[in-house]
Amino acid sequence: MKKKNKIISYFLILLLVLLSFFGGSFFEKQKIKIQSSVPSDVSVNVSPVTVTEVSDGDTLKLSDGKTFRLYGVNAPEVKEPFFEEAKAFTENLVLGKEISFEQEANYKVDKFGRELGYIFIDGINLNIELVKNGLARVVLYEKRAKIKYQDELLTAEKSAQELRLGVWKK
Repeated sequence: MKKKNKIISYFLILLLVLLSFFGGSFFEKQKIKIQSSVPSDVSVNVSPVTVTEVSDGDTLKLSDGKTFRLYGVNAPEVKEPFFEEAKAFTENLVLGKEISFEQEANYKVDKFGRELGYIFIDGINLNIELVKNGLARVVLYEKRAKIKYQDELLTAEKSAQELRLGVWKK
């Protein structure tokens, strides 16, 4: 009887080890698939692009010749308070540097032919950073679907307002 229990115990341990190994491999593969998939409503650039000029806080010229406008935000225009600060902030972060960007599926180009989207430099979302520092306001359109970084942008704007940063100074 004792020998039979020992054999059953070894068998159960072996079974648990095998299940753990194969189960873990299966879930790790699923995790990799999930991490590597990009939502269908967002496109990501794959070729390296460098920022060659900053027109203002939210508009850039890229090395591929395109003009890029940050989506979901509006930085001050020329002669508005904090124009220079917003432009300098963007220049310091991205001018002459290689960036990546994401675009919403339905809003890739504006009426002026500028590319629209979110700029990333070293994993930092420029759109959110401008808002967080009070150098841009969030712009959302009532009839459009929720944008990808809407919650983060609104949280950053609320924080900048509470801290009375940049355009929120009174």
